[in-house]
Amino acid sequence: MKTAVKVIAINLIGILIILALYEGFLFALIRHPDLLRKCPMGLRNSVGYLYNNGDRRIIQFSPDCARFDENLGYTLKPGQCFFSGNEFSNTYRVNRAGLRDDEASLDHPEIIITGDSFAMGWGVEQEETYAQLLERRTGLRVLNAAISSYGTAREMLALRRIPTDRLRFLIIQYCGNDQEENLSFYLNGNRLNTMSEDQYRHYAALDARDKSYTPGKYLKMQIEKRVKERERKKSQASKPAGPDEVDLFINAVTQSGVNLQKVQLIVFTMNGRIADDNRAFPAALKKKIAGGNYPDYIRRMIVLDLSDVLKEMNFYVLDDHMNRSGHEIVADVLYQTLSR
Repeated sequence: MKTAVKVIAINLIGILIILALYEGFLFALIRHPDLLRKCPMGLRNSVGYLYNNGDRRIIQFSPDCARFDENLGYTLKPGQCFFSGNEFSNTYRVNRAGLRDDEASLDHPEIIITGDSFAMGWGVEQEETYAQLLERRTGLRVLNAAISSYGTAREMLALRRIPTDRLRFLIIQYCGNDQEENLSFYLNGNRLNTMSEDQYRHYAALDARDKSYTPGKYLKMQIEKRVKERERKKSQASKPAGPDEVDLFINAVTQSGVNLQKVQLIVFTMNGRIADDNRAFPAALKKKIAGGNYPDYIRRMIVLDLSDVLKEMNFYVLDDHMNRSGHEIVADVLYQTLSR
């Protein structure tokens, strides 16, 4: 009997040591992302999830960089602020419209860039965003109207605040998580149902919580992630069928109230560094607009697939946003597209 208890105790101690070593391994990779870049993709994605959900701050809930907006939920806060992560530290200069650009760019822009944090330039300096790079290369007035976590519906409605009478090109960066907001917009009769000021303050308070390390933090998060994934699969299986994400995207664009009849639309997907995640939507969108009865500006939309030109080295390893080299590549593709 004593021998069995001893064996069980030794096994438990061994398991605890292994778990402690694994926790320490995760801790080291998050604190030293250069080491993580040498690891297999599966491990990188797993550690990136831990960082993004356990350590990272969110710019739209930072009181220094963002503010509540009753119609859009939030915008950036006019003025200047600093925002950083484990792999970057950047300055944001925000104009009176709450956008990461200068005041001059609000004066009847010829090109507008819209999208979420990828297009806004999360992780790079203002001059390094593909919006600014494109402005320098084309010589045209380009406005960066992208804001972190906006879906297509909000991105389009935000354009109502900007003079678009001289707009020639609207470049839309789509992300897979736009679908939820676009669906809400559709189900709400093509009206935006955004958060209240109390909800915004609640999310800001959650983001401001202490995110310092405590022993077992990352193992606990991995267990919680597995539980959430199972619950998500169950809820998705019970959801009724409805419009797909392409239909919801087109609806958000066409029902925005923005006059796009004389505007050339250019659309591409950005979901992060995994190439396969960026292929499906462009292919489905091309197929849909080729065979559908849509307004002329939708049928002549240019849809780009950047999955083959953007490589892992063009993204941060933890944060999963594009680094400076990624923005340079996107700017180059867009410039070539405009030239043609």
